[in-house]
Amino acid sequence: MKRTGRILAIIAVVIMIASSFCFADGVEGGLKLEDTYPKADSTGAAIENFDVKLYFNNEMTEAILGDDNDGCFQLIDADGNVLPIIVLYSPKETGVVMVLFDSNKENLDKDGKKITIKGDTEYTLKIAGTLKDDAGNTLGSDQVVKFTTINQRRNSLVSMALMLVLYAGIIGFSVRSAKKNAEKDDNNKETRFNPYKEAKRTGKSVAEVMEKEYKRQAKEAAKAEKAAEAEEEAEEEIDDYIEEGHYRVKRVRTVASGGSTFITGRKAEAEARREREERIARSQAKNKKKVKGKGKKK
Repeated sequence: MKRTGRILAIIAVVIMIASSFCFADGVEGGLKLEDTYPKADSTGAAIENFDVKLYFNNEMTEAILGDDNDGCFQLIDADGNVLPIIVLYSPKETGVVMVLFDSNKENLDKDGKKITIKGDTEYTLKIAGTLKDDAGNTLGSDQVVKFTTINQRRNSLVSMALMLVLYAGIIGFSVRSAKKNAEKDDNNKETRFNPYKEAKRTGKSVAEVMEKEYKRQAKEAAKAEKAAEAEEEAEEEIDDYIEEGHYRVKRVRTVASGGSTFITGRKAEAEARREREERIARSQAKNKKKVKGKGKKK
C-alpha cells in the first residue's frame, strides 16, 4: 500500500513538471521589456530618423503576430499630441521591435500646425500590457519610456565655440610665424649693404659709397682681430704663469670633458667672430663685382 502511494506521488510530480513545461510559454506575464534605445530618462535623442528601439526577451515576428499588437504602442509629445508611428519587427534580431515616427503623415496638433519632432523636447512611448509575443505571452502591465531629444541650438553653439578656438589657434600660430620671419628678415637686412640705395640716399657716387663701406668693414675686421689677439695674449699669459705645484698637461681638455657643465662662451664668441669675418669678405667680393659690372656697362 505504501509502495503504491509512493508511485502515485511520483507520477503526480512528473505530471506537474511536464505541465509546467508545456504551458510555460502561454503564461501571462512571460514577456518582458529588457532594454530600450534611447534609454529611459535619457537626453540627446536624435531628431532625424526619429525612432525608439525596444528589446524584449521573447521572439516577436510580424508573420506570426500579424495585427495582434496594433494599438499597443503610442508616441506622445510634450503637448499631449499622439504622433503617427510605424511599428517594425526585426527578422534578424530576437525580440527587437522598432517604433518609428511617420513623417509622411500630415497629422496636425491642437493648434492646426503640422506635427514634427522638435529639439530639446520630452517624448513618451507607451506600451500596452496586452502586447503579445509569438508564443502568446503578454507584457502583463503597461510600460512607459520617457526621453528628451537633442538640444540642437546648444550643440550648434558648442560647435561654433570649438571652431572659433581652432581659428584663434591658427591665427595665433600664423602671427607668431610671421613675426619670426620678420625678425629674420630684419637681421638679414642689417648684414646686407646696398651701395646703390646708399648712393641715392647720400647723393654720392657708388664708388665713394663702396670705398666708405670697405673702410668700415676693414675697421670692424681689424677691431675684431685686435680683440681676438688680445684674448689670445691673455690666455698665453695665463698659460705662462704656472704656480708651484701646478703642471702643464700633454693636451688641452675642455671643461665639459672633465664633467663640468660650466660654459665660458669663448667658443660661441669665436664662431660668431669667424662667421662675421666671412660674411664681410663675401659682401666685399660681391660688391666689387657689382661695381666692376656697372663700370663696364658705362
